[in-house]
Amino acid sequence: MSYAVYRVASAGMPMEHHAIFIELDSHTGSGQIFQVTGNIQAGMSYETKAGGKPEEELGYFGKVLVGRVAVGDYEKLGEVCADVEVPGKQFDGPRRLVPAGVRLRRCQEWTEEALGRLREDGVLV
Repeated sequence: MSYAVYRVASAGMPMEHHAIFIELDSHTGSGQIFQVTGNIQAGMSYETKAGGKPEEELGYFGKVLVGRVAVGDYEKLGEVCADVEVPGKQFDGPRRLVPAGVRLRRCQEWTEEALGRLREDGVLV
C-alpha cells in the first residue's frame, strides 16, 4: 500500500505558496501537509499539519502528483522533510543579507529541495 504525494500551490504574497501534501484518506481526499511558513524578511519555519482536500481549501491554485510513498515509509518522509534546511532571514528591510547572485530560497525552493531529497533517499517513488 502507498499514499499519493502532491506538490500543492495556494495563494500567497508576493508569490504563490508551495507545499507537499500526502493524501492519507483517498475517500475524503484529506491528509498531511509538509511545508515551510514565514517570509524572507523574518525567516521561515518548518511545519506539518493535517489538511483537508486541497481543492476545497481557500486560495487553492492547483496540485501535481509527484509520486507515491509506501505506508511503511511515511514516518521517514516526515524525517527527511524536517531535515531539509529551512529558508532563513534573507533581507533586513531593503538590504539583502545573502550575496548577489545567490538564489533566494522561499517555500517553492524548499518544496523542490525536499522532494529531491525524498527521491534521492528512495522514499518518494
